[in-house]
Amino acid sequence: METELINLELEEVSLVPAGDDPLAKVAIIKCRDPEETTKGNKMDEDKIKAYMEKEQCTRAEAMKALGYEMEKSEDVKSLEADIETLKAENERLRKGLIENGFVIKAEAIEKKAPQEFLDIDGEQINKADIPAPILKKLEEAEVAKAEAEIAKKVQETLPNFKPDVAHALMKFDLSEEILEVLSAADKLFEGATEEIGKADVDDLSDPEVKLSKMVDAYALEHDVTKAQAYAGVAKTAEGKALINKTYKKD
Repeated sequence: METELINLELEEVSLVPAGDDPLAKVAIIKCRDPEETTKGNKMDEDKIKAYMEKEQCTRAEAMKALGYEMEKSEDVKSLEADIETLKAENERLRKGLIENGFVIKAEAIEKKAPQEFLDIDGEQINKADIPAPILKKLEEAEVAKAEAEIAKKVQETLPNFKPDVAHALMKFDLSEEILEVLSAADKLFEGATEEIGKADVDDLSDPEVKLSKMVDAYALEHDVTKAQAYAGVAKTAEGKALINKTYKKD
């Protein structure tokens, strides 16, 4: 039975007239001075390492740049081709994500927040480019300006509405048709306000009006005629005072 010997370390190979194993093969390489060869290999290795550190590259890249030939097996070549394909695909995906507003981080891929701009004298300024303290002041000024514009619209369009209601309405971007309806309603409120105000003034200043109201109230309360109610009111101190004022007025 044949025995296969593997992983042998040969210390010496001798030439003999007839070998015991005619199929055995031994590779013999003639070498220069062993010490010189070892020294040269060490120098080459140091050179490769120095280049790798300087250029921050791989050993293969350093050896290629320094002119050292490396024999690559078919498996290595296939692997390198796969790596290049993956690199190209990675670059394509990376470009697509960035173009669609994503931010690529080491630990995650996030949707980029939309940019916010501030209108300063007609020029759109990205808020991210403005220091925080200045941005706060500008935003406060912008809010104050917007509130002032709303107050102006309220005064021009809905002066007779309740201030809080009118202010809330004017915050919306209302169409011309809706503004016309609201303006018409405001005109109605204006007329009602004037009539109510006029009646209130008359009640307080005209004794005849006040006396007439007292008579009407007396007649309704006691279920009597208007003449009887007048007589009843005339007996009261307030009624007498009002009657005297009407006489003086005449």
